[in-house]
Amino acid sequence: MNPALLFDVAFTGLRWLGFSIFGAVLLWLHYLAVMNLKGARDRGQLTGVAKMVGIPLLASGYVLDFLVNLGPMSVLLFEPPREMTVTARLKRHKYREGWRGRVSRWFAEHLLDPFDPSGRHI
Repeated sequence: MNPALLFDVAFTGLRWLGFSIFGAVLLWLHYLAVMNLKGARDRGQLTGVAKMVGIPLLASGYVLDFLVNLGPMSVLLFEPPREMTVTARLKRHKYREGWRGRVSRWFAEHLLDPFDPSGRHI
């Protein structure tokens, strides 16, 4: 096999992995910010300025959520998406037996539920 082709395939795979990790971390940062805004709203402390700044953040986070669900989560869960968002997909799997359910519960326990003001995101 051509070494240049092998290098190109390996580099493309590593680049995709890097973009996937970066996208997932960026999505989580958006989630943390939006949950903080939600908590301020629930406490009656969300100002008009914060709301105006938060709207584009929420919109860009939704687009990012769709893209991460379409790409990295499809690879991670080894299935095409049926839902528009990562949260909806994880909710579908949360109470199922098997490895997808365990993955969903792990995400909920470590990355999502503790940061939702309600304490239960998934």
